[in-house]
Amino acid sequence: MRELPASVLRPRDKLIRFGAGGMSQSELLAVMLGTGTKGRSVIRIAEDLVGAHGDRGLTGLSLEDWASERGVGRVKAAQMIAALELGRRLLAPPAEEPRVGSPAEAYALVRDLKRARKEHLVSLYLDAQNRLICRETVSIGSLNTTRTHPREVLQPAIVNSALAFILVHNHPSGSLDPSRDDVEFTRTMARAGELMGISLYDHLIVSQRGFVSLKERGLL
Repeated sequence: MRELPASVLRPRDKLIRFGAGGMSQSELLAVMLGTGTKGRSVIRIAEDLVGAHGDRGLTGLSLEDWASERGVGRVKAAQMIAALELGRRLLAPPAEEPRVGSPAEAYALVRDLKRARKEHLVSLYLDAQNRLICRETVSIGSLNTTRTHPREVLQPAIVNSALAFILVHNHPSGSLDPSRDDVEFTRTMARAGELMGISLYDHLIVSQRGFVSLKERGLL
């Protein structure tokens, strides 16, 4: 039997057989909608939508707008919103990671710690341009940061090829005064990082009152 021309194939079959490149906007929309309604095919619904709103207009429709269209309904409306949002995210240029050039910029990345009820030790790992590679929570709930071994802090730095890191821990009590143990731990971490060729830039203490930088206080 001779093959039917592509023009009479259902949109989904046309995509499977010939690919999406040669399909019209209405046909692509019909594939996303999936099915039509009694007495009204999915391609007719899609053509009416494109005719009423245009290509760009479809991207601005809300969930309620889609759901109110004849032949769409809330389930298909949710599918369309999800598909369009996914497309936007995939096509959006990647956001550049923030640079950390001061204690205040580091604090902006860990501001959430001021509300934590348990003590958290967090490390910010940076590249050669001081861009943030990643943020890692090293420990939670310890009474004293000195119980954390340097390898637990440096292991993520090695895995992520970081050239520097910034330590941050919170004081749920609200105090911003570094303890003797805080200072000793900071200096221990600085020495350990130096041996690995990974610089400790700073150690911040965070509480509901704000933050302090051990480097700015001359303790690093």
